Amino acid sequence: MLNDRENILNALRAKALKVREIMKHANVANEEVCQSLLLKMRNEGAVKFDIHTGRWLIG
Repeated sequence: MLNDRENILNALRAKALKVREIMKHANVANEEVCQSLLLKMRNEGAVKFDIHTGRWLIG
C-alpha cells in the first residue's frame, strides 16, 4: 500500500491525471484500491481533485 502511494505521487508530479491514467503510470491494478488511496491522500492534503477537469493533482 505504501509503495502504491509513492507510485501515485510520482505519477502526479509530472502532470494532473485521471484515475485510469494514474493506474497505468503507478501500476495499480484495482481501480477501487486506487480511488480509495486517492481519497485518503486527499483527506491528508497530499493530493487535490479538480472537479472541472476530473483530474487529480499534487496538493
